[in-house]
Amino acid sequence: MTMASGWLPIFVEVTFFVCLIYMGLLFAFIVAMLIFSSIESRYRSRQQEVEDYEGLVRSRYMVPVSIIACAYNEEVMVLVSVASLLSQNYPEFELILVDDGSTDATLSLLQREYDLQPGEYFYRDIVPCKPVRAIYRSRKDPRLVVVHKENAGNHADALNCGINFARYPYFCSVDGDTVYLPNALLKAMSLVATDPAAVVGVASFFGVSRAPEFDERGTDGGRTVDRHLLSNFQHLDLMRSFVAYRLAYSRLGCMLCNPGAFAIWRRDVILEVGGFSNGFSSEDIEMTFRIHEKFRREKRPYRILSLPDMVARTEGPDSVSALVRQRTRWQKGMLETVWHYRYMLFRPRYGTVGMIGVPYVVIFEALGPLMLALSFVSLGFAIWAQLYDWPLYLVMMEIVIFAGAIPTTVAISLHDAAYRDYSLRDIIRMLLLGPLDLFLYRPIIIYAELRGTWQFLRGDRAWDKFERNVRLANGKKAALAP
Repeated sequence: MTMASGWLPIFVEVTFFVCLIYMGLLFAFIVAMLIFSSIESRYRSRQQEVEDYEGLVRSRYMVPVSIIACAYNEEVMVLVSVASLLSQNYPEFELILVDDGSTDATLSLLQREYDLQPGEYFYRDIVPCKPVRAIYRSRKDPRLVVVHKENAGNHADALNCGINFARYPYFCSVDGDTVYLPNALLKAMSLVATDPAAVVGVASFFGVSRAPEFDERGTDGGRTVDRHLLSNFQHLDLMRSFVAYRLAYSRLGCMLCNPGAFAIWRRDVILEVGGFSNGFSSEDIEMTFRIHEKFRREKRPYRILSLPDMVARTEGPDSVSALVRQRTRWQKGMLETVWHYRYMLFRPRYGTVGMIGVPYVVIFEALGPLMLALSFVSLGFAIWAQLYDWPLYLVMMEIVIFAGAIPTTVAISLHDAAYRDYSLRDIIRMLLLGPLDLFLYRPIIIYAELRGTWQFLRGDRAWDKFERNVRLANGKKAALAP
């Protein structure tokens, strides 16, 4: 009996139908999420049309916010990021920048630009973090406090340090490599103002750029798309995540990741659960899971919401190797969290989190890379043994390409309907990239996710930070300051 007439045909046939069923379930889930996202997007758009943002800015009753920015070796971006944060159109806020033991010029640039004065500063050592080396307050803008601490090798420790210094009931965690739009804080906190007792967390959409310090605007004042292909795919990836999916999770009450690049949290809730954990590669998703688990278990009313607004542009990797490192860490952090909270899976006591949110993450995000790897192995065996029905395979491939482009198309359509901030040329460019995602971008992400899965299984907990993108000035490598 030859291999082709033995176990191999059975293996190919079984894996084909397993992958087909898996793909069908995924697409059915995506369609359902897109419907909920469309409903939520229209609701939020109508809400913004009637919201009196100017009145909120002038109001004495808006909740003050502590902005916590964490920076480690961010000399390229820190000044423009801080400038965008201090320019927030919001009644009352403070900016606490935690320099997590930078070894470059991050601190010296801040000292020069904002005339930092070292001195005494009252703070409460509530959540554990590495020792603080020095505390500075800006003479130029007293809202800015810079805390220089020992490096802990993870983002959670810097956040905990900032929480100890925060004075206000809500804080907004941000990154030192991201440029924020002037109304970012105002739009997110407008949701808190409607129900501060229940809203414990708010997220919003942020775009990706190779150099976010440059305001990418067209001649008509509208936002433009980066001409870099890898940057485009990352931008569309985040647009799908926030506009096409997280809006649905927000409406269903099971939004499972309040991302650290822009995450508003109620401070007393974070303190109640003990601050951010150093034991996970991605502290943002773990904190979101932890709050869901606690509030659902204790049957306490709460809401973690996501907005469709683009509130910032963050620096995305401009090379495949850097992107792989970033997505490897994301996948590893997600798997660590899912494994830790696996008891929530299909548990009715956790409501939509246990019955919808966690099952999706487990089945389609944790197991997704393994299923894709299985499908490629099956395809390779089938081609080698000449078992494939190529006309059927081509039809299936066309269906997959078409179905895979639907979330991108819906996300772009919802964003454009609400904001009209992209030119027709840029919209067409993004729409055309949707079908190419499967061939040019998805293989990179699959490899990174498989790598992250392998690191998780090995117990690797390293926090792999990609290097800053190279800026060019006069043909030479240079770090750009504002």
